[in-house]
Amino acid sequence: MQMEKELESKLSIQSNNPPNRSKSFAFRAPQENFSIHDFELGKIYGVGSYSKVVRAKKKDTGIVYALKIMDKKFITKENKTAYVKLERIVLDQLDHPGIIRLYFTFQDTFSLYMALESCEGGELFDQITRKGRLSEDEARFYAAEVVEALEYIHKLGLLHRDIKPENLLLTSDGHIKIADFGSVKPMQDSLITVLPNAASDDKACTFVGTAAYVPPEVLNSSPATVGNDLWALGCTLYQMLSGTSPFKDASEWLIFQRIIARDVKFPDYFSDASRDLIDQLLDIEPSRRPGAGPDGYDSLKKHPFFNGIVWENLRMQTPPKLALKQKVHYSGGNDAQDSSWNPSHVGDSSGKQTEENYVPVASITRIASIDSFDSKWQQFLEPDEVVIMISMVKKLQKLTNKKVQLILTNKPKLIYVDPTKLVVKGNIVWSDNPKEMTVQVSTPSTFKILTPKKVMSFEDPKHRAIQWKKAIEALQNR
Repeated sequence: MQMEKELESKLSIQSNNPPNRSKSFAFRAPQENFSIHDFELGKIYGVGSYSKVVRAKKKDTGIVYALKIMDKKFITKENKTAYVKLERIVLDQLDHPGIIRLYFTFQDTFSLYMALESCEGGELFDQITRKGRLSEDEARFYAAEVVEALEYIHKLGLLHRDIKPENLLLTSDGHIKIADFGSVKPMQDSLITVLPNAASDDKACTFVGTAAYVPPEVLNSSPATVGNDLWALGCTLYQMLSGTSPFKDASEWLIFQRIIARDVKFPDYFSDASRDLIDQLLDIEPSRRPGAGPDGYDSLKKHPFFNGIVWENLRMQTPPKLALKQKVHYSGGNDAQDSSWNPSHVGDSSGKQTEENYVPVASITRIASIDSFDSKWQQFLEPDEVVIMISMVKKLQKLTNKKVQLILTNKPKLIYVDPTKLVVKGNIVWSDNPKEMTVQVSTPSTFKILTPKKVMSFEDPKHRAIQWKKAIEALQNR
């Protein structure tokens, strides 16, 4: 009971009076005394590091919500309390047709719940995947609706910091709504009321977001600006038109190298207007990106790519037709994967893990040297050696767990480094023979590397166990 009280105290959102703000602060989305059993839970929309979003129908009203379920224990353990509070407070104050709406919250012993607007059209990412790539007219409409919502967000003095196709949801009739404000950051002149016990990071530019959409200034630890979101918009528009992100590669390390080098190639079928807009949004200098300069969003909206867009009544226009998910027919009754949710899932840290698609190792080349991002790991590489996979992991042992930097290179070489002393603590003897070296994945975050002489267990907090397995096996099969 004592632990429950401590959690309740840490995670409850108090309506304190912030300085220089209104003396009263009332939430538009109330905190209700509901129970998870008041809802009929359906399919899982998405899984995060400490949360899951589930389709939930309120039993007494029949209204469908996207219910975000957050693990209290994980939130307090990983010091994410302020981020959760900030997301709740920001969503409560946002009121725009292009932004997901928060209706109410509730909690129980183990979880926090946010009842969000359910977007039955799914993710924009799914539309891109189902169609292969979008037509320019489709991409123009979706990009325009994102621009309109981003302009609203930025005028309020907020940065989203995780714009990508997976966070752009579609209503049942096909209009875009920006979701997932878990990385939101209020700027100094923000018009949003932020309570004293809910604040984002105080560092100039903490690394947040998704690797393929992170701008170069974040890798260089420059202050966060609206240009961060505009770079991600450029990456997203590129992905709409091509079917893949502009900096896609086999590992985060290689993605970061390509971003630093601004190594982006445009397919021949891109129009001059689309190529020019993406090229400008992916400008190395954030203030030069359309929407970030002195002319504000006018320069972005007036770009030739948006010719034909009527900005005044964008939400009244007919959106592109949605590509429906193909039905999968299973031969056996027990072979179908059950993606529905039931209360026994609550508090369970397992979930569907997204697997990265790896390009063949033969196509991996050294694209750029990184001088400003994790350059300390370069000392462990030979002149022509390139990192394929790198991550701070826990080396799991019987008595103690030690943090190490696990590094896989194209030599191939697999080592783990003491991140404090910067010395190699171990070299895993490489073998192309799967009988002499195998990788076993236990959970989305834990995996084992088995060799004839020893078995080493690791835990990747970013849930990339399957990526480690794929990367190692790809090198073995090169």
